[in-house]
Amino acid sequence: MSKLSQNNSFSWNGDAVACDSGIIWGIAEQVNGLMAILVNTPGGVLTGKQLKALAEIVGEDGVMKISRRMSPILLIPKEKVETAISCLESAGLRIANLHKSVRNIVACPGKGFSSNSRGDTLELAAALDKEFYGTLLPWDLKIAIAGCPRNCAGITCQDIGLMAEPRSRFSLWLGGTETGMNPRHGALIKKGIPRAQVPAVIRKILEIYCEEAKQYEPEFDYKVRLYNIIEKTGLNPFLQSIDDVLAI
Repeated sequence: MSKLSQNNSFSWNGDAVACDSGIIWGIAEQVNGLMAILVNTPGGVLTGKQLKALAEIVGEDGVMKISRRMSPILLIPKEKVETAISCLESAGLRIANLHKSVRNIVACPGKGFSSNSRGDTLELAAALDKEFYGTLLPWDLKIAIAGCPRNCAGITCQDIGLMAEPRSRFSLWLGGTETGMNPRHGALIKKGIPRAQVPAVIRKILEIYCEEAKQYEPEFDYKVRLYNIIEKTGLNPFLQSIDDVLAI
């Protein structure tokens, strides 16, 4: 079984991102000549200090867009990128990735904000981000967390979806996708996962994904998604491994 590796290191050389790990980080030139910087904000949560930092980076007349994955996209001239990266780090923020790692984690407001929510979604989003930020993967891996069956975070259309249940437990969906010409729902494969065991379950899923993807990389042009693996292997390898984790 493949063991996960993490590598958060990259540098800006004045013209492009330099990175040895293979992760494609979210700094890219746009057709209008501006640079877009994708900011990592699990659950879309920002402090006042961080909001101020983002506003200072783009300037009073600058533009910022919020992506559908709850990530701010800063649009700035290329010569300001190095300073922007430094300002983000000073505010406790990090660059999000575009490919080959865990994307910015989507989460609804959760318990404490919504009367319908059955769990703390934002705490879990932050914990999973801390655990898996910069994890090297075959291609994209999208995670979303919902606090109740209203499913505001769209968990059924993600690679991994988690829905809060009463008593600090979560249901797990696998194999969805929200983008492209063939969006699909994932499958509900497990209920009642204790909050404390969620990171270990996610880690096992990622390990299987990395291991199984090796044999299919040429077929999928080296852009193997989790749902591609499930199409090939079915859900049984994941179900058995998750049960093994929960039995510990």
